[in-house]
Amino acid sequence: MNTLQLITVLANFSAFLVYVYLIWFVLNLNQKELLNRLCALAFVPFAIWSFAFTFLHSSTSLNVAKLCMNVASIGWCSFPVFAFWFYSAFSHHEKLLKSKSFIATCLLLAAFFTYQQWNGNLIVDLLRQPYGWSSVWAISPKSIGFSTYYILFVVGCMYFALDSERRSNRVRERKQARIFYVSALVSLILGTMTDVILPMLGVGTIPPLADVFILLWAVGLVYAVKRYGFMGLTPATAAEDILSTVADSLMLIGLDGKIVLTNRKVHDLLGYTEEELKGKDIVSIVSGIEMTTVVESGGVYSNETTFLTKGGEQIPVLLSGSVVKDREEEVVGVVLTALDITRRKEMEQELKASEEKYRTLVDHALAGIGIHQDNRIVFANQRMATMLGYTLEELIGLPIADLIHPEERSAVLARAQKRQLGHPEPETYEIRLLKKDGSFFYALISNGLIEYDGRVATLITISDITDTKARKELEEANRELEAFSYSVSHDLRAPLRSMDGFSQMLLEDYADKLDDQGKDYLRRIRAASQRMSQLINDLLTLSRISRADMHFEELNLTAMVEDIAAELRQSQPERDVKFIIEPNVRAYGDSHLLRIVLENLLSNAWKFTSKHKSAIIEFGVKKRDGKTVYFVRDDGAGFDMAYVDKLFVPFQRLHEQDEFEGTGIGLATVQRIVRRHGGTVWAEGEVEKGATFYFTLGE
Repeated sequence: MNTLQLITVLANFSAFLVYVYLIWFVLNLNQKELLNRLCALAFVPFAIWSFAFTFLHSSTSLNVAKLCMNVASIGWCSFPVFAFWFYSAFSHHEKLLKSKSFIATCLLLAAFFTYQQWNGNLIVDLLRQPYGWSSVWAISPKSIGFSTYYILFVVGCMYFALDSERRSNRVRERKQARIFYVSALVSLILGTMTDVILPMLGVGTIPPLADVFILLWAVGLVYAVKRYGFMGLTPATAAEDILSTVADSLMLIGLDGKIVLTNRKVHDLLGYTEEELKGKDIVSIVSGIEMTTVVESGGVYSNETTFLTKGGEQIPVLLSGSVVKDREEEVVGVVLTALDITRRKEMEQELKASEEKYRTLVDHALAGIGIHQDNRIVFANQRMATMLGYTLEELIGLPIADLIHPEERSAVLARAQKRQLGHPEPETYEIRLLKKDGSFFYALISNGLIEYDGRVATLITISDITDTKARKELEEANRELEAFSYSVSHDLRAPLRSMDGFSQMLLEDYADKLDDQGKDYLRRIRAASQRMSQLINDLLTLSRISRADMHFEELNLTAMVEDIAAELRQSQPERDVKFIIEPNVRAYGDSHLLRIVLENLLSNAWKFTSKHKSAIIEFGVKKRDGKTVYFVRDDGAGFDMAYVDKLFVPFQRLHEQDEFEGTGIGLATVQRIVRRHGGTVWAEGEVEKGATFYFTLGE
């Protein structure tokens, strides 16, 4: 036996002895603990492996060497399974170990590959080397299967170790996990290189020492046991863990009032080191504490007090204390725990100041302020009660339906319910509210979602606008507008109808007596009277829109646009116009008024694309600055952006009458309707490249 062979044999035998010692050492710590038993089990394959390799490399017979390799395969085929079990338990994935099918599958895999080795399907030959014997691996599906099995289980072990480090809140456990995956990774890389990769590549000059290299992992385990108390919970370890992880400041005080022990939280809070605090009188730190009171309480002592820091700062704390007794039930000291309540005290003070401020504001507000939840009033100020004719006691608990005018009740309740469910609804609007005596008044109401008693509620502010100057002026203007509308409807239309009718009669009955110029004059008279009539109709429409009652509901704008597009196609079926309509576009508003908006915008797009052989008209919706924006786009005549301010002014037109007909009222009508919905409308365009009209609705 040469020197190299002797070194190889001694290395393997030494490894065997170390593994046997580690098995005894781990079980001796606590053989009842599952983790200890699994750790010992993980060492068994390496002991078998190194023991067999001791005789393998000392053998001169090929047959004996093959038998030793087969015995060693019991170790190198089973260690991935046992190591995986150990890492599962260490990383708190014990559920895997409770599955009988999983355990059986693991054992069958180890047995299967051991069987394959005994049948010569993994290592197919051994070659004599100066250090002993080297192996020749088969390149076959079975050897590839073994490599896959080996890699998967090893990767699983590494994952469990890394996962344990990531999830653990304890420094000791994180350091243990780091040692486990680093030492295992290094030893497995070296062992895999000498025992698997190099033999597969045909390199047989380096001894297979995986069982020896894995001692690095074993050394790492021993270090973890010695350094961090792994797998052995001692009173010292437990006390250290408790003191280092407890969230509160903790102190052990002797009966003489001297500090015996403190945790890190105390040091951080007070600014003292452990050495500075040890032996210090507790009364110099804790304000107003009486040790006799704590001891005589016999149970748990609790009190709010202050700590005095090293810098002289006072910190409010919630102090709890309990006595410590020895085995003879004699009191030997006191354990104090302190919770820093500085932030709580600050919040209490802020809350108190805030409550006082808002209570003053609410009680002296000129507007009625209330909160409703589950469709009932749960809070109200005196002003709101006075406005509605109730006492505060009568108003609290009253259904909000009893306060809303019957004509508006269903719409307002539906809106309130949708708002509390998170749907966008108008925040401010006019409403008629009922008083206790049955009369009603006009009010401007504002709504906002809040949390009240842990649940969603609506904060409302109410202003009585019945007698305001603005409402009086508005009513007067409406009366004048109604009178004007009546005058226009009856006084102006009559002569226009006469002009149109007589002009038509002249053209029909006296056409043979008129020359071409006379006929042209009559046609112009008819056209002018018809334009004037249309202008009057548009003005009346604009007037009615400004005063019409609005009934809000959820609408399908896509369906509206499709109807209008169909009507436009029927009016001029010969035109080649493609409509692009975004599906399922919805809005909340007045159905009649929003149809007028869409009819005007789509009719304009239809009109201003009429000079083009083919055209595209698009309707859609998008988000801009968090708001829903609807748009109508065309590729028609467009307009110069220099004149964009004139678009929505009544009677202002950017095209001549003989080029595109119109009265200049349509876009003003659109703007009026959109504003009544709490939205805005604007346009973008370029000459002969089309125009896009955008509008929003109140959200």
